[in-house]
Amino acid sequence: MQISKYLMPNKLRIFGIIFFMAGIVLLILKYQFNLKPEFLNLKVFAIYSFYIEAKVFTVITHQMLGDFAGILLLAGMFVVSFTREKDESAEVDELRLKAFLVGAYVNLAYLLIAVLFFFGFGFVGALTLFMVVWLLVYLVTFRILLYKKNKA
Repeated sequence: MQISKYLMPNKLRIFGIIFFMAGIVLLILKYQFNLKPEFLNLKVFAIYSFYIEAKVFTVITHQMLGDFAGILLLAGMFVVSFTREKDESAEVDELRLKAFLVGAYVNLAYLLIAVLFFFGFGFVGALTLFMVVWLLVYLVTFRILLYKKNKA
């Protein structure tokens, strides 16, 4: 089966890189410099919210910088991961599959470790990181495999 017909055009990769880098910068601004711009305190619909009290199906005011950073980060990683290479082939498809499986294995191992050793809000933080681990491992593994293929 030819995987490349399901991938996005190679031209979109640059946008994925820009989104990814913007997400990283926003996360650094939020968590390293404690930036909380007032204009990003927005009223949003929440299915469930728990800060001081639990709220269900209601509108809350929420600082959206972290959410926007996460969306940019994930969208950027997704686009970079699933855009065609300039020279797609069956061999590249096989490398994608290998990287996909490595990402799945590492993600499962990470989740098992988190379930066994993280508790309370630490587990919530581990689950937040869980969203990014698979794509990150896939991207790194695929790029390493592609580099080795091109070098040979």
